[in-house]
Amino acid sequence: MKKVIIVCFTLLMYVNAAVNEDIILYKVPNKDHKITAQTLADGLTINGYTVAKNQDMNGPYEKQFKTTTFQSYNLMSVYHADTSTVLIPKYARSGIFTPFSIATYQRKGEDDFYIALLSAKAEENILKAKDPLFKKLEKHTKETILNVLPSAVETSLPYDAVSTDEPLYTKYSFEVEDEDAMEARGDLMMMMESGMKPSGFVVANYIDFNKVLQEEKNDDYMFYDAYSLCKLKIIYELSKEKPEAGAFAPCTMVIYHKKGSNKTEIVTLSIANLTSTLAIKEKNILEMLTKAQSTMKSIIEDAAE
Repeated sequence: MKKVIIVCFTLLMYVNAAVNEDIILYKVPNKDHKITAQTLADGLTINGYTVAKNQDMNGPYEKQFKTTTFQSYNLMSVYHADTSTVLIPKYARSGIFTPFSIATYQRKGEDDFYIALLSAKAEENILKAKDPLFKKLEKHTKETILNVLPSAVETSLPYDAVSTDEPLYTKYSFEVEDEDAMEARGDLMMMMESGMKPSGFVVANYIDFNKVLQEEKNDDYMFYDAYSLCKLKIIYELSKEKPEAGAFAPCTMVIYHKKGSNKTEIVTLSIANLTSTLAIKEKNILEMLTKAQSTMKSIIEDAAE
């Protein structure tokens, strides 16, 4: 495949922001530990969401790192089909939020359960796309959380996001004839998966979103695949001090081929989202994130050769 790499720049701009507007955070009294991630997952499902994955992270933390500071820590991969089937045909790159991530957590010895997810404003900033559907979905999600957990109170993070001029997502575009696209798709993913595993990347979930689009009578794509990717060491280190980092994890990578385009495209989130939204300053974390992004870039480029 002949490849062309397109890096799309989107700037985050915050001027005298009083609070971190990128992450929506709820606090729920839970002294008796009766509320769990599954409580929220069940409520989301009843209200029209698909919870593609509700991953307990404490088990992997204890298995690999022998310790955890959490009573519970879960990462959910969630999407709202009625919204995504409208957004993706308009903005193909918006699939990096199909699914989007919700983190739920409660620290050992503490009485409150937390829910963290990205705001509509953050998603629009990342995608450089303004659409009322983002805000509409945020409103529905907030209403759902409060319906499921009436004692939940929206709170704020104790730090502001910082501005960045780094790219917030990267789009790779490969010249592939439509008639060769399906075979090339299989070869591409086989090569990528063989590179991801030894590098510590885990495919936490996979969604054939083209099937969802076709159910809504949209047959524009030959394929539209969403892969939820996670690197355990990174989320473990981030969650120690900033468990709300789970609003970015797992990260969704989309691979798609639109009919008639003669090109396959891959879109991934940039680490600049984490470093700016979470105001990360720790050198070891920054180095870890930079290395992970560089490794994934090499995996994608090598797979396309």
